Amino acid sequence: MKLILSLITITLTGSLFAQTKQITKYDDVLSLKERYDVLESDTNIRQGEYALISSKLLRKGFYKNNQKDSVWTSYDYNRDIQIVYDYTHKKLIDYKKSRWDNSKNGEYDIINGTDTTKRKLDQPPIYLDGDGKRLAIVIIKTRYPAEAREKNIQGKVIIAFTIDENGDVSKYKINKRIGGGCDEEALRIAKLITGEWLPGMLNGKPVKVEYEMPFSFTLQTEDR
Repeated sequence: MKLILSLITITLTGSLFAQTKQITKYDDVLSLKERYDVLESDTNIRQGEYALISSKLLRKGFYKNNQKDSVWTSYDYNRDIQIVYDYTHKKLIDYKKSRWDNSKNGEYDIINGTDTTKRKLDQPPIYLDGDGKRLAIVIIKTRYPAEAREKNIQGKVIIAFTIDENGDVSKYKINKRIGGGCDEEALRIAKLITGEWLPGMLNGKPVKVEYEMPFSFTLQTEDR
């Protein structure tokens, strides 16, 4: 009897492992690679480990029944851990400030209807996908405008957008211009950087804020 039970256990365990298979998907728009497990019975349902990769690992985590589950880790441009987030308990475990956060002393424009008030937040808006993904998109996709190259235009463009209480992004605009086509190119790239945001927090509650993201345009010596 014990032998029969043992055989049944081994068979069931083997079948559980056989229920998933690994998929590698290339994002032609962002030039990034995703590697994740899916159910063999329905390849639209993610179940198991997940990794986002450029030339190196950008983010890793776990899916359960097509939902992000357990602890996910995102990396910055130096391959250091930047964000650790627990999806099971909806809790931020660790966070290192983003290089693209253009706030001054942690102050943001908080939007309440038609009113805007600059306040220091308890927690800034956080791009859960991490700076590693942002940098990969910027490096791969940014095209230095021909007009700016010809006129030797360099500098920093500031793109702003609204992040609401649910972490949804809208209302992109250019807050600082340098011309030569750089402003439009920065706006285009900013809209390519899609993903999850945690909203800004003030007094324990999510708030709608305007978030500024800087984009630097610098010509290499050989291009001058």
